[in-house]
Amino acid sequence: MLHEAINIQGLDVPCIVTRVAIVGSGAAALNAAICLRRFGVDDLLIVTEALGAGTSANAGSDKQTYYRLNPGAPLGDNASGMARDLYAGGCMHGDIALIEASLSLACFHHLVHLGVPFPHNRYGDYPGFQTDHDPYTRGTSAGPRTSIMMYEHLLEEVAELGIPILDRMEVIRLLTQSYEQERKIVGLLAIDQYGKSRDSFGLTIIKAVHVVYGTGGPGALYADSVYPHSQTGSLGIALKAGAVAHNLTESQFGIASLNPRWNLSGSYQQVLPRYVSTDLDGSDKREFLNAFFPSAETLLTAQFLKGYQWPFDVRKIDDYGSSSIDLLVTYETKMKHRRVYLDFKQNPSYPSYHFDPENLPILIREYFERSHALAESPVARLRRMNYPAYELFHKYGIDLNKECLEISVCNQHLNGGLQGSLWWESNLRNFFPVGECNGTHGIYRPGGCALNSSQVGSFRAAECIAWRCKNEQPHAFPAFASSVHTEIEDMLNTLRSVLQSAHCIDPEEERRRIQERMSKTMGIVRNLEANQNAINENEAMQKEHAGAGINHSGELSVFLKNEDLLITERALLESARILLSRFKTPPDHPITPCPPADQVGYTQGRGSFIIGDLADIVQETGSSVCIARCWPDTSLNHVILEVWYNDLGKIHTKWVDVRPLPTTEDWFETVWSDFQKGTYFHEGERE
Repeated sequence: MLHEAINIQGLDVPCIVTRVAIVGSGAAALNAAICLRRFGVDDLLIVTEALGAGTSANAGSDKQTYYRLNPGAPLGDNASGMARDLYAGGCMHGDIALIEASLSLACFHHLVHLGVPFPHNRYGDYPGFQTDHDPYTRGTSAGPRTSIMMYEHLLEEVAELGIPILDRMEVIRLLTQSYEQERKIVGLLAIDQYGKSRDSFGLTIIKAVHVVYGTGGPGALYADSVYPHSQTGSLGIALKAGAVAHNLTESQFGIASLNPRWNLSGSYQQVLPRYVSTDLDGSDKREFLNAFFPSAETLLTAQFLKGYQWPFDVRKIDDYGSSSIDLLVTYETKMKHRRVYLDFKQNPSYPSYHFDPENLPILIREYFERSHALAESPVARLRRMNYPAYELFHKYGIDLNKECLEISVCNQHLNGGLQGSLWWESNLRNFFPVGECNGTHGIYRPGGCALNSSQVGSFRAAECIAWRCKNEQPHAFPAFASSVHTEIEDMLNTLRSVLQSAHCIDPEEERRRIQERMSKTMGIVRNLEANQNAINENEAMQKEHAGAGINHSGELSVFLKNEDLLITERALLESARILLSRFKTPPDHPITPCPPADQVGYTQGRGSFIIGDLADIVQETGSSVCIARCWPDTSLNHVILEVWYNDLGKIHTKWVDVRPLPTTEDWFETVWSDFQKGTYFHEGERE
């Protein structure tokens, strides 16, 4: 790592020169740094906005899942089988699925060797359990804080290897150049929060031949969100630079607590807490689920299955399925403007039904028995079944013996993101998005796949970069300085105009409007009319933002992040518009509102969202509630929608066919030869 300077308008703007810059400090970014160092790359550094602020360092659930091959499964397991299950989720490239399956155990055991305490039995076998969208028992967990422990142990290894970290360095632009009919990354432009000056705003240039981008998902995009407050995301910067994204229509939503923000999956549902709603002032407490479910047995079964089936899924609405609970919670909060809670102090009640742990539906009773959790109250069952899940809230100052958890259906994960090759390389040469910002997943993904993908993708990127570093020379510094001079000067002028503008906006209010619009339009209920209205509002807000300023420099970071969010929001909205306009009404199931009677109408949906208006999908008739039946549309599962911005800021989309699962019969000697020559780094590297 070298330190230089580029003189712009009489200011010496500092420039850090490195071979590889890793943006972000979550589990994916840290693993990339470790792998690069072990592959022999010494000239590298980590650039992070705030060390420990990302999702992996702050998020979890009842027993946060890591998804990998389970060689100890009763019927055996293999990479081809796991790849088929990932691919079957729809809109996932088959070769990427096979890579994530093939490397899952290697990356899992790397974490074990670093000290992440995944449980094993006396024979050294790491048992698995069934997780969301998992036809097998491939899930494992180190407890509610699995990703946090991954982050902690990876960070310790980064320190042990002496990899430098530039903290409080906010990347605000990717620096690119045209190169042989393609665009490639040449560096980064950042603001040093520690080294701000009145004249240069702390602008810092980072010259890098390769950039690993591990900035996570767009956590600040939704009002109803389970992302940590500190996670904002940086997809917009990459989109503005010309990176292609795909599958931005596919997200994951689920029931979560609001304070603290925490996924309430697994044990939190399986112990059967009571769902209650109140007026905004806390009065008029009701067990609102009773108005929909025809019996205590159907209610308890749906709630219990919500533990396994935590993400909202249109396939699990009909016949009193578990995802009907998400719709009922959403209706209660958005249409009736009430507050909803999980009460672990008391069992659910139902007219003419006495709750008895010994006399529950057989599926639930057997689970309680095997988990040694046949106790009288939900909190007692939680303490027996999963004490760390109970203790976690206690550490936040919440005693589930005495307090209820306020909940909502929250945005939890973006399954899509920036497009990547077999080596996780973007269409921008030498730019490697890893972790959640790389959208490897399609419509459905098993719970815990994100953690596996973060490790596999960062390993693959590091392997490719290390090979290239042996075979290429970085461009000379004077040529780099000349090529980026105009772009840095433009940014300097922009920052000055933002602080000198006569038209100032409140960035926090602007952020609130973006978040509320996304939760309203791109949540679990979507329709074309609302989508187009949101696009119009986004366009108007982008125009206002481009000509606006702020009152003082302390608002600059939020202002710049809002530009990133507006770019990201537009890409998501435009992708959704294209997708929604392609859906076809099934001929035998006309789309109709839910009628005010025992009958139900039909609507359609896909993955994590249902199409229509919430007021039509869920309706009340007296003391009863009905939900429209949902026809899952799978007609577009074989194609993926890509989206990108051109140099003028105009958005483009394109449908591409899903690449099939590879069918290779490898011969060891030829693989060995290709491995020694590095042949496979060229084959399909730009797919």
